[in-house]
Amino acid sequence: MGRRPLALKAVPLAHRGYRLLLRGLALPMLAWLWWRGRKDAGYRQGLAQRLGFIEPAPASLGGLLIHAASVGEVQAARPLIEALRQEWPDHTITVSTQSPTGARQLRTHWGEAIQHVFFPIDTPGATARFLDRLQPQLVVLVERELWPELLLQCRERSIPVALVSARLSEASAKSYQRWQAVMQPVWAQLALVATADTPTTERLRALGVPAERLLETGNLKFDQPVAATGSQDLPWLQGRPVVVAGSTHDGEEDALLAAWPDFAARHPGSVLILVPRHPERFDAVARLIDQAGLPYARRSRQETLAPEAGVYLADTMGELGLWYAHASVCFIGGSLAAIGGHNALEALACGKPVLFGPNTQHFQRLYQEIQSHGIGERITSAHSLLELAGQWLDQPAQLASKGVQARHFVERQQGSSQRSLQALRPLWQPTRPGLLTPVVQQSLTNQTLWHDPALLKVCTPTLFEPENGSTALATGSGRGQAHRMVLEGLDVVLRHYRRGGLMARLSPDRYWRSRPQDSRALGEYALLRHMQAWALPVPAPVAARQLRHGWWYTADIVVAMIPDTQNVAQRLSRAPLSREEWQALGRAIRQMHDRQVFHSDLNCHNLLLDDSGRAWIVDFDKCGIRREHHWKQQNLDRLLRSLRKEKRKRASFFWEEASWEPLASGYGDTSNNLA
Repeated sequence: MGRRPLALKAVPLAHRGYRLLLRGLALPMLAWLWWRGRKDAGYRQGLAQRLGFIEPAPASLGGLLIHAASVGEVQAARPLIEALRQEWPDHTITVSTQSPTGARQLRTHWGEAIQHVFFPIDTPGATARFLDRLQPQLVVLVERELWPELLLQCRERSIPVALVSARLSEASAKSYQRWQAVMQPVWAQLALVATADTPTTERLRALGVPAERLLETGNLKFDQPVAATGSQDLPWLQGRPVVVAGSTHDGEEDALLAAWPDFAARHPGSVLILVPRHPERFDAVARLIDQAGLPYARRSRQETLAPEAGVYLADTMGELGLWYAHASVCFIGGSLAAIGGHNALEALACGKPVLFGPNTQHFQRLYQEIQSHGIGERITSAHSLLELAGQWLDQPAQLASKGVQARHFVERQQGSSQRSLQALRPLWQPTRPGLLTPVVQQSLTNQTLWHDPALLKVCTPTLFEPENGSTALATGSGRGQAHRMVLEGLDVVLRHYRRGGLMARLSPDRYWRSRPQDSRALGEYALLRHMQAWALPVPAPVAARQLRHGWWYTADIVVAMIPDTQNVAQRLSRAPLSREEWQALGRAIRQMHDRQVFHSDLNCHNLLLDDSGRAWIVDFDKCGIRREHHWKQQNLDRLLRSLRKEKRKRASFFWEEASWEPLASGYGDTSNNLA
């Protein structure tokens, strides 16, 4: 499932300039991550992954990649990921983030059930390593994570890319227009763009996203589950007015702290809960509270708030919904500071009206709707914020009514995750997802083994030795023999990887040493696994091995035996095939091609027919997913050459040129008739 590098002339000039820029920025980016790690050690973790050196679990190969840059995107993707988990096994879903806070949020929600990796810097080398090692079948980008090199290389590998819950402000649209030479090819490479709102849809259409790929599905954040508070009741907050300032930035906390004493004097017992956006600022905010001379408590130290204290520092990640659920009034940070505002939906979903500053350009339409529905108001300073919060607290009935309206506002717009899932299905859905069972990997001294525990409970090195009660099966390929065996009651075929052509004279079965995940064995194993899930007529992969010999390795694969079959060459040596059998062969090849699976050696020895006339395809060494369509005719041409070759070699071979017509008919393309 490897890649075929694009020729330099196929890469637009503007994109080549982009590549040079990113290569020049790669080292400063890594240095910046290391420097930022002084305050948050998570930034120093996974630096190798930023260059594409990921080590994904074998079970995740060929699965789904969801890229959610940071906390906000992970939270936005949460309902979609939950929907995907209902139809795609956990171990086949990989989520990438750029920030360690996003990674922590992921772990908070799903623990180790979903694999996490850090997203690579968008250079050609890092992106290529990342995609080659993970081999995703579908890439889903959340909100606005558009990286030109990633899009280009996904197209090269025929990996569909979808953008979901897409949001694009007017300012961002103008920025993309300034970089039109680089971004223009990106829009055509998106297989699906599921937008959050109508203005985004119109802006993306104007930028060049094909209209047929645009679909307005709504904002995923409307589907976020409301924080469960039952098991996290906080008795020390009961009966006290609570103002929560969520996702705050530099300049907002000190302004609130300066205005807080006057508010607290007018509303005795009130609590200000500060929830800074970035964890590296937690200690800095604590120092601000100390400098203000206000008694406070910290969540990270599991402290509770004393009756005389009125400030609480919520310095943990992933609990913003908890604080909103306990709030009387919510302020959405990043809106007093010149940040552009953060999403207010989590507070609204908790049934809380919101206050926000003048800087809301990142969610301009949402805040316009909040104001028009009377479930939030814009303020200009920390003093006006607390003054309005006090007015709301003095009118509890009206405040409660606003909260009910806020919750109804969110509920009316829910359903984006299901609409997005429905739109994604044609791009990725396997016919039989239950066959994507976890892969068990064993790393031994000089070899790595993989097996499917649903088919084989125990996998040991000895099962790859053909002497153990096996029967040789002539393949006719000129590369040795396959062996039929019985493992735990299952009929299987063991095949040792051998070279062909001139290289076989130098080294018949040894390959230059590589990572186990890059070996020929696991490549074919992973491809067969997904072809099985797509209900293609191929054998089920049972086990595979890479055996290391110094700088070289040998490899073996075990697949389930397809009962009562013979290959086409064997069948034609005895009798002609019926028209129906030729058509079945054409249909099988077409099924494979419709999934963009390239077969590197499609010949009459690798096509089988069983006693019922059903066609099968075997031997997927060096095969993989390819984009475009020109190679499909080359596959068919290779098959035709093999039939003609066998006709010349064998004294008895019931192949006629006219036999190609029913195969082409079964394939569904009469242009494949011979001239």
